[in-house]
This record gives sequence, C-alpha cells and structure tokens, in this order.
Amino acid sequence: MPDLFQPASTISTLASRLAILLYRESAYRLHIVIQICGEGDLAKTLLEWSGDQDLWTRDSLRRVAAASDYAVSDDDLVAIRKNVIAAARLSEELVEGESLDRGHLGISSNETRRTAILQLGPVENIDRLAPNQQLRFAPAGITLVYGENGSGKSGYTRIAKRLCRSLAADDLRGNVFAESGNARKVTVRYKVGDDEPIALEWDPQTDAPAVLQQISVFDSGNARLYVDTKNRVAYLPKEIAILEHHGDICQRLSQGFATDERTSLTRISVPFSTGYSPGSSVTAMLARLDPARTDLPKADELNTLAELSDAERGELVDLERELAADPMAMAAARRRMVALLGRIDEVLVGLQEALSNDVEVKLAAARAACIEAEKAVRLSATERFANEPFKNTGTDAWRILFEAARAFAISSGDQTDDRLAAVEGDLCLLCQEPLSEAGASRIGRFNDFISSEASRLAQATRTRLEEALGGLRSVAIPSEQVISENFAIYAEDNAVRAAVTSHLVEAIRDFERRRADMVSGATEIPGVPDLSGLLATVRSEHHLLEAEARELEHKATHAARLDEKRARLADLRDRNTFAANLPSMLQRHGDLSALQCIRRCLQLVNTRAISTQITALRKEMVTAEFNKRIQSEIEVLDLKHIPFQLQETSSGGQNLFSIGLQGVKHVKNNQVLSEGEQRALALACFLAEIGDDREKYGMIIDDPVSSLDHIRMRRVAKRLVAEAAKGRQVVIFTHNIVFFNEIDSTCSSRSLSARSKSSISRTMPLPGGVLSTASSRS
Repeated sequence: MPDLFQPASTISTLASRLAILLYRESAYRLHIVIQICGEGDLAKTLLEWSGDQDLWTRDSLRRVAAASDYAVSDDDLVAIRKNVIAAARLSEELVEGESLDRGHLGISSNETRRTAILQLGPVENIDRLAPNQQLRFAPAGITLVYGENGSGKSGYTRIAKRLCRSLAADDLRGNVFAESGNARKVTVRYKVGDDEPIALEWDPQTDAPAVLQQISVFDSGNARLYVDTKNRVAYLPKEIAILEHHGDICQRLSQGFATDERTSLTRISVPFSTGYSPGSSVTAMLARLDPARTDLPKADELNTLAELSDAERGELVDLERELAADPMAMAAARRRMVALLGRIDEVLVGLQEALSNDVEVKLAAARAACIEAEKAVRLSATERFANEPFKNTGTDAWRILFEAARAFAISSGDQTDDRLAAVEGDLCLLCQEPLSEAGASRIGRFNDFISSEASRLAQATRTRLEEALGGLRSVAIPSEQVISENFAIYAEDNAVRAAVTSHLVEAIRDFERRRADMVSGATEIPGVPDLSGLLATVRSEHHLLEAEARELEHKATHAARLDEKRARLADLRDRNTFAANLPSMLQRHGDLSALQCIRRCLQLVNTRAISTQITALRKEMVTAEFNKRIQSEIEVLDLKHIPFQLQETSSGGQNLFSIGLQGVKHVKNNQVLSEGEQRALALACFLAEIGDDREKYGMIIDDPVSSLDHIRMRRVAKRLVAEAAKGRQVVIFTHNIVFFNEIDSTCSSRSLSARSKSSISRTMPLPGGVLSTASSRS
C-alpha cells in the first residue's frame, strides 16, 4: 500500500479492506435496438429538427448543450436575443451564430465501439485532490472505490461528470482554501475497443473527447431525478433537457419582447398628425403608418415624399397664385382645419378627465394610505423580528427579497399560494438545502408576517398606488412640437387663429407639468388648466370653418381641368406640410418598425414548435419496452409496493417525463416516499434508461445507496454486479462499508475474479482519515 496522505499522515486500519473488484466480461451480451441513449434515434431526431430551424435557434441549442447544467450565461442570453432580433429584421448575418452538431451532444460521429476509461489522475489544482495520485479503473466489470467523507470521491465524480455523459455538469474549482493561479489539469487514460490506450492531459477549459460520452454518470445531482411539488419524480434525457432549456430561454425572451411591445404601443398611442387632404399621396402614405398594417413603408419612401424639387416648388407657388381665390381650394384648407380642431377638442377634454382634481385627490389618498400602512408594517416588523440575526428584517428591502423568493417558487412550480415552504426538511429557496427546525420556524414567522393583516393592507395600498401611478403615466399627451407643426397653416390664417394655436401649446405644456408633479408627489401641484374659454373658441372656430367650407363648396364651379389643378395643389401642399413634419413622421416610422420587429421576435420565440418536438421525442421514448424496463427495475429494487405510473407532459417548451405516484390525492412525493425510496427510484430510472444499450457502454455511479437500508443495499449490489457480468464497465464510489462488503460477497457468490488496483487520497490530513480503494483478488 502506498502512503495515501500528502504529506505525512496515518493510514486507516480499514485500508486492508479497500479493494477494486474487477469482473470478467460475460460471453453473453444482449442485443436490443437503442431508443434512449448513445447513438440512438433520439439524438438524431433532435439534430434533424435543429437542422430545419433558423440559425438563431440552432445557435441557442448549441449554447444550451455546451453550458454547465444547460444554464446559459447572461452574455449568452444577450447574444441569443440579438440573434433573434437580427432574424426578425431578416438580417443576413447574426451577431454570433454556430449550429448545433453531434459534437455538442457529446456523440462521436462514427465511433460505436465501446470506450472504457482506464485512469483519472494525476490531477493538478482541482479541489484538494492529491496532485500525484492515479485512480485506475478496470476496462470491464466492477471497480469499487471506497473512501470516507472528504477523501476525494466527489472531486473525482465531478471530473467524471465533465468528461462523460452527464445531464448536470459541475464547474471544476481549484483548492478554495489556498490561493493558486495555476492551470487545472487532469491526466486521462482511455481505450476504444481493442485499440491501444490513449493518454490525454485534459484541460477542463476544453471539450472532452467525444467517445467518453458513451459512459454515463449517476449521482444525486445529475441523474435528473428529483421530488417536486407537482407530485412526481422526473427524469429528463439530455436531448429533451436541451430542448426544455431552449424553451425556457424562449419564454424569458418572450416576456422581455412583450414588455417592449407594450412600451412601443404606448408611444404610438400619442395623437398623430391629421388635417391632410383626402386622396392625396401623403394621406395614402399615412394610412400605411398604422400598427395594424403589415406593408410598412421604408424610410426612404418618406424622405422621397417630403422632397419637393425646384420645379414642384415653383408649381406650388403658381397654383396657389392661380387658385388663391378658388372656392374648392379654400374649402379644402378649411376642412383640414376642421379635422385638426375636432381632434384637439377630444384630446383636451380627455386630458381634463385624466388629470382632474378627483384623480389628484384619489392619488394623494392612495399615497397617504400607503405611507400609513408601511409605518404599521415597520412597527409590526420591529416587534416580530427583534431577535432575528439581521436587522431591518421586515422592511421594504427585505420584502423585495421575500417577494422575489415567492416569484421564484411559483415559476418553478413549487408553490401555488402566498406561503413559502416552511416544514422541516423542505428545501430552502436560496441554498436549496433542507430546512433545519430553526430555519423552518423562521420561514413560518416570515409567512405569518407576510399574511398578517398589516402586511396585506400594506400590499393592497401599494398595489392601488402603483395602479394609479401607472394610469397617470399611460396618459397620452401630444408634444408641443406636434401641436405647433400641425396648426402652423391654421395659425397663419389670421391673428385670432394664431392666438388659439399659442393657447393650445400652452395648455399642453400645463398638462405635462401637472402630470409630472402628480407622479412625483410634489408638495405643490398646479391646478387643472382652465380651458373653458379655449374650448369655447375651438368649438366656435370648428363650426365657423365647417360653415365656410360648405359655402365655398356650394359656390365652386367644377371642370375637369380645374379639378385636376385643385387635386394637384392639395397634394403639393400636403407634401410641403409633410416635409415640415418629417422628423415626427420618421420617429413614428421608427416606432412602427420597432413594433413590427418586436412582433416578429414574439413569433420567433413562440414555444409551440418546441412543445410539439418535445412531445414527438417523448412519444418515441415512452414505448412499451421502456415502460417495461422501468417496471422491471422498480421490482428488482423492491419498490413494487408503491403504485407508480409513467407520466409525461409538455407545455410552453417545458417537458416533464416522470415516474409518478398513482395516489387518489395530490401530495408532495417527499411526504410519501422515504429518502431511501426516492434514491432507489432514481437509480431504477437511470438503469432503465441505459438498459437498452446494445454496446453495454460504461457507467460511473457515486454513492448509489445513500439512505438505503441493508436489504435494499443488497439488491442494488446484485443489480450492479449483474450489469458488470454482462461486460459493462461499472465504476462505483462509496463510503458505505456494508455496501462494499455486499458487492464483495455478491461477486464471490458468482465466482467472478478481480484484478488491478487504485487509490484515492486527500491532499492533507483530516480527522478520521480513511482513504479509498486499493486492491482486488484474482
């Protein structure tokens, strides 16, 4: 036995019990069509589906597949969003795009021969693993690695999860107890089929050899089996997990685009230019600047329409001189003014109602009620949480944290009411570890505080205040520039109309100032502008201009040539006015272009196609044969006393494939299944998934008997030895000496032999220091 501690240490008396048990490969090998793993149709179908999608989708799937635990970074999310926008704009080049391929799924392009991992280590600068240690594995049969807690098993398992097939990969860190800027390295030896072994000095920053993805890893994290509040234990194979996380990205992007759409619609709702002549080229162009239209003009078309040549300007002057006294031209000008006055009348009346004294009084009352309710909450929090570890518990900042936790729980499907999980053993939403008795009690107090009358009243007053402020912010007030531009010709008619235009601009300015002060809660808020005189003048002008237009039209004579000149004059005048209003027109065009882009983005990130594909993959997976394998594993691991059934759903790009309870009531699984039953069920699903593997690729299992009783340990031992007897490479990490002996005894009863040896050691002595495996029997 080598000295296993680094540096000086003592070797445990259990070291003589440590062994690697290697069993010869059985001559008998099952041959079943692959459905779930390896080079199966599932991965092929995902790649085929991906190939039919836009490049941004293929790139998103690639990013998900490459991410640790399929959780893309914020930078990736920003890049995906930019790519979606580029695709919506029909841009030829994405910000950054790369298609999903077989390598990203960890699938060798051609290799189907069995790959076996022969050695891990030496390891450099990863966790606290001994730097000069080599952990060797037998290429077929069982390698049993034993060691106490803290001896390094989890560190090697984390490395294996990065090298091999693992739905949840962990980041590999250096020694967190010592500063080290050195690069992390792992020496890996493996062989493919009967080829000579390959030695690789692997950098965790680079991709692992694709052939190692044949080997599957099982532990409490990456088996993708968990108990949730939807009353089911769920397992997600890699390809569906990638699609699901892509669907989650699409939903997150959809929420952002929906917010952008609402903001854009609010901007577009501001009153737009009116008063142009019916049938003119400008009127036709403005009809296309509508949120409901799909044939949005290009900006160049707007610029071209606003550009009058020197000849057209001369023509406009000549026609104005010639038709200066023409009744129809004069009537058309008055019709435009009538439309403008009618629209501004509606706007001013609406602003008086939206910013009335009653609204101001209600807003002030809502603000005062909110302040008083917050005082009551702070007083209650001071009394309730005086002895809590952190000061200011119960304040606004703390409430934000609580509400965020509640929103997270709801989005995760773990909560349907206002109370967070507060039972000892429930998972904490932050650290995701079981709550202690003290922690559960504290969460219970928090729930009681949030559900108290004072908190509910404060929340209600905050909601009413936010609704009132939101209503004010959404009030559409036209800008002073829009009023000035649209009433320019009207103001030039005479001094009275110039004064009316000036008063309109002043009224708009007053309304904007009043709205801003009401929203900010200013001490002194200007009153509602007195518009009685202005509105009376506007309405009088409206009737006067309408009467003048009718009289002029009655007196007008009509001849084809004269009507052509009138139409031409109206069109040139409209274009001249349009040129003056071009900045606001281009702004409207930009807002509409952005809105159309946003709506195309919403279509692109719609998850219906993802849900359909997940359903197709799930139907391929959930075959009678797969269900039969699961039921067989459940029986072998002594779970048949619990009524299970295969369950699958997909919605919103999310999938849940699970083994659920056939209970008459919906209860949490962790309130029904023991920890041992949950662990056994997880292992059963893992074995069922790889049970249809024709080549009998290897598996690495960490602590498979956590929380299991000795009877079920024996069943697990027999089940894993049976897999090894088929010729599969089976590597088991354990700290359970009873399970160790069960494996040893089971192997002896099958008259299987062992050869090879390996070891794990700590990088420094720790209390009670047992290390891991060392030898085997031939």
